[in-house]
Amino acid sequence: MSQQYRYSLPVKPGDQRQLGELTGAACATLVAEMTERHDGPVILVAPDMQNALRLNDEIRQFTDSMVIALADWETLPYDSFSPHQDIISSRLATLYQLPTMQRGVLIVPVSTLMQRVCPHNYLHGHALVMKKGQRLSRDTLREQLDSAGYRHVDQVMEHGEYATRGALLDLYPMGSEQPYRLDFFDDEIDSLRLFDVDSQRTLEEVAAINLLPAHEFPTDQAAIELFRSQWRDRFEVKRDAEHIYQQVSKGTLPTGIEYWQPLFFNEPLPPLFSYFPANTLIVNTGELEASAERFQSETHARFESRGVDPMRPLLPPELLWLRSDELFSELKNGRACS
Repeated sequence: MSQQYRYSLPVKPGDQRQLGELTGAACATLVAEMTERHDGPVILVAPDMQNALRLNDEIRQFTDSMVIALADWETLPYDSFSPHQDIISSRLATLYQLPTMQRGVLIVPVSTLMQRVCPHNYLHGHALVMKKGQRLSRDTLREQLDSAGYRHVDQVMEHGEYATRGALLDLYPMGSEQPYRLDFFDDEIDSLRLFDVDSQRTLEEVAAINLLPAHEFPTDQAAIELFRSQWRDRFEVKRDAEHIYQQVSKGTLPTGIEYWQPLFFNEPLPPLFSYFPANTLIVNTGELEASAERFQSETHARFESRGVDPMRPLLPPELLWLRSDELFSELKNGRACS
């Protein structure tokens, strides 16, 4: 006999289900149940980061399915600080796997869902796979790493770094939980091994590694030229060496450069919704409308207060975030439960 459930799931885009107000662990158990029933990923939208973290912990207690989160930048809108490399690494890993995600739960606060993201053709087009026995010179790999925004250092400690010593190349790929040591023999990868960051000791061998770009935007020469062109279309160019335009022109990425991310692309930044597979089920929790309106007000207030600095002229919020009405239009057009 088939199991009887107290509700039905949406079956096509635009279908909506009202499940009522859920408190405590009731939401977590319901989402875990949906994950087992639904043939596709479940996106859980939380009103804020605190609720997202709580639901992440609770849902894991009720399901063996994959539960992941899209990390927030942990900076305020238009901040002059850049997100930590570990945060960017986590975000890139999540974005990379989202389009092919078959089952499981993605938990995202509404403010993070409103943030526009890099086009997925950039992320997938710039991913590299390296395998043992692959014909690849170390110099060619170094050029590829530099072009992808990786930093050449003396000793690898963080995501997005690489170091060279003789025939060895140490690398901490974005999206990876551990760094790797590549041993070259002539123009061939002779071995791929994990290594420990603290002790720098080599660990077990692996067959292949996946290499994601170091940033959520391209940093090669073509992207820098595109940035320069689009900057001149929007803003005044100052000759001061500390000006954003001058720093990027020299290949230096100033802190907070992420808030000029649209200038590195020749197309508008898409919403996170563009990464969701067609069979995605969206579950809305809490007072999303109030949270979205508050976040939208915050982005506009910070744009007005911080946009007066001629050294750091700002892009309008609409290029970086969805408006609240755009957000709820996307939610309405998907298969959703609330």
